[in-house]
Amino acid sequence: MKYYVDVAGRTFELDLQEDGERLRVQIGDQHLTLDLRAVTPPSLYSLLIDNRSYEIFVEARGSAYDLLINGELFHLTVQDEWTRRLANIQRKTRLETGEIAVTAPMPGAVVSVEVVPGQEVQPGQGLVILSAMKMENEIRAPRAGRVKSVEVQAGQSVEQGRTLIVLE
Repeated sequence: MKYYVDVAGRTFELDLQEDGERLRVQIGDQHLTLDLRAVTPPSLYSLLIDNRSYEIFVEARGSAYDLLINGELFHLTVQDEWTRRLANIQRKTRLETGEIAVTAPMPGAVVSVEVVPGQEVQPGQGLVILSAMKMENEIRAPRAGRVKSVEVQAGQSVEQGRTLIVLE
């Protein structure tokens, strides 16, 4: 089955085939063998990729995931082939308008706020620096817009899902 994974503005097409307890994955010309095991469900996993071991902390939010791998945080979205086709059709029939709340992907402390109300932002532009699990993570704009409000300030602790910035 084909899946599309978006990470840091890049899209990867993965073709997955089950092989017993392992997965065979093709990404472009590269072929990998994966073995994924839950260590402490629902968040901590052990992943073997061609016999190299990785410890992964996963936080799922629908089709979006935050992965902490070797101290590096990755934000990604995953779609199967049919969901992607449907989303592409819907994207072509509507404009991205209206307000959108940018929320904290995990609990943490606000290190700094990089924008002010009224400021125009571009997709991927840094909005807030959030410290979580001893790592500083830049929370980026999901789309272009204008900052309607800033809901947090530097030094403030926030819970997962807390609104940080509202874009319009």
